[in-house]
Amino acid sequence: MNCPYCDKQAVFLTSKEFYGRDYGSNVYLCRPCDAYVGTHGNTKNPLGTMATPEVRRWRKAAHSIFDPLWRSREMSRSTAYRWMQEAMGLSSKEAHIALFDEEQCKQLIEKVKEQRGIKHV
Repeated sequence: MNCPYCDKQAVFLTSKEFYGRDYGSNVYLCRPCDAYVGTHGNTKNPLGTMATPEVRRWRKAAHSIFDPLWRSREMSRSTAYRWMQEAMGLSSKEAHIALFDEEQCKQLIEKVKEQRGIKHV
């Protein structure tokens, strides 16, 4: 896998090598960019796209405002993801925060605020 930020080859590491503890998964890491993505279990299949520290920060922010829509049972999880698809004009394959770039995260945050009637600061 090549890094989408610098196009250098990412290093494939076990979670033990990356975190110092075995979580039964692996990580693709671009050392120059500090971009990484974990894998589905002990496979080579990435969970999403590689993310720099800034993109990871935005993905966490997007999850923190989006996930309460379904965790609070205000909506079912599938309904919340369908709402995301429609609100952002995405396909079901594209509607995953783990695939989002910084701008998409910001867009989702604004859409959720609008949906919940939260005033912009």
